[in-house]
Amino acid sequence: MTELKSKIILVRDIKLDKKYVNVLSYTESEMLELCQANAVASQDDYSFIRNNGNIFTNFTYSQCLQANYIAFQNKDYSNKWFFAFIDDVIYKGNENTEIRYTVDSWSTWYDYWTKKNCFIERQHELVDTIGSNLIDENLNIGDVTEIAEEEFTGLGDEFYFAILSSIEFDSNHDPSELRYVGVNMYNGNLFGKRIYLFETDTVGILSLSYFIDHANQKSATGDIEALFVVPKVLCQNTTTLTDTFTPTGASSTRSYDYKRLNRSETNLELAFPVSKVTSYTDYTPKNKKCFIYPYNYLMVSNNIGNVNIYKYEDFSQSEFLFNIMGAISIGCSIRAVPRDYKGVDYNYDECLPLAKYPTGSWTSDAFTNWLTQNGVNITTNLLASAVGGAVAVATANPIGMVGATMSLAGTVANTIGQFYQASLLPAISGGQNNGDVNFAEKKNTFVFKKMRCKLQYLKVIDDYFTRFGYAIKNIDDPHLEGRRYWNYIEIGVNESIGYGSVPSKYMEEINGACRKGVTIWHDHSNLGDFSLNNTIV
Repeated sequence: MTELKSKIILVRDIKLDKKYVNVLSYTESEMLELCQANAVASQDDYSFIRNNGNIFTNFTYSQCLQANYIAFQNKDYSNKWFFAFIDDVIYKGNENTEIRYTVDSWSTWYDYWTKKNCFIERQHELVDTIGSNLIDENLNIGDVTEIAEEEFTGLGDEFYFAILSSIEFDSNHDPSELRYVGVNMYNGNLFGKRIYLFETDTVGILSLSYFIDHANQKSATGDIEALFVVPKVLCQNTTTLTDTFTPTGASSTRSYDYKRLNRSETNLELAFPVSKVTSYTDYTPKNKKCFIYPYNYLMVSNNIGNVNIYKYEDFSQSEFLFNIMGAISIGCSIRAVPRDYKGVDYNYDECLPLAKYPTGSWTSDAFTNWLTQNGVNITTNLLASAVGGAVAVATANPIGMVGATMSLAGTVANTIGQFYQASLLPAISGGQNNGDVNFAEKKNTFVFKKMRCKLQYLKVIDDYFTRFGYAIKNIDDPHLEGRRYWNYIEIGVNESIGYGSVPSKYMEEINGACRKGVTIWHDHSNLGDFSLNNTIV
């Protein structure tokens, strides 16, 4: 019977490392081909080799110093090939050198085990679309910047001065007879008053002065209960009136025009379309997660320090709507309501109210005077508190981070910077009483601001995703392949990546590599080159 001879191959320039930061997805035959292609020298007359950590060879000391890796056969495993890192080379004599080594568990046994479902901390996804992965990454995004802005027109630039009265001032009625208006409906709300409207230009202000003077002549100023500002969009149905009177002490009559607001049974509802940001003009990310919150989002402001953040990924369409809804009242009540947001057609719970419009201090009623001085929706302060609470929750430790051993990707993430309450919201408290200023500057409206983290941070975050994939935090199928050049995999600290006909000590080393995070390269020649476009295949 012919005795099988074992073979040793000295190998140079192998890019693998003993800590299993980078490994290969090579089968045993592919690994052997790599070693043969990078061979320094080989011998095939060894009768018996065991993987006990050292081999006495007849290679020269000079040959051994050129190598960083070896491949050898072991008869204990039916002449299976083993691959190992050279730890040390010891000169014993001429063509007599001891090689001390550590078996490369991953490369030796890669195709002897089968992967299984397990808890995965992070990996490269095989589907990467905007919104396909929403798990928090707990990265510092730095300060944000505005890349585009749209303003809803019609609320901040066109107004009426409104008089709220309990009597008719229509000249069609007998001026000597004061007639109470009864019940009217404006924007679907009941009023025991009549609303008269005046333009805000010079002629309109003069007409308003004449109206009040005329009411005084009729001893009816006590029936004027409020003077306030109302945007024209709330007044869709009006009738133009003209009245004539002779001012006290005047020798001639005066005529003035104004409008009477007519019945309207529904509130204002105007659609405002907004489109998602799905590309950047100054940078093209490799990873689609760079287009979701908190790296890219919509912020809506009412120009008084109250803002709401809306996540593009929570809208179902690439172009979505906000409905601007409003009704007439003293100061008016207007809000921006997101449509089809988080699966809710009209998401009233996440709407943003507009500041109150200015109210004239007309009566001695305490509530009216208080409302005049506090011309902001009270709910905006509550809203600001709610947003603050939400941000506080977002800073909590993510699943699996507390008490866990820091993984490779986790260490890098920690270097980039742990997640904190970044400047997603302006650093001012909301609810300032700026209604009068907004009116004067024609800014009492909604502004839709498209926000993004700054370019330098965006590149850092994109490179991190390119290197380490996305957070998964779920039981899933490990993706050992599926990307063109490399796949990163990191499993839970107590998980096993798979099972098979592998000695337990080697399988434990393979599991240990996956627990701390390992990058699996699919071509040795590209190993370490993270500049490659690692597309899904």
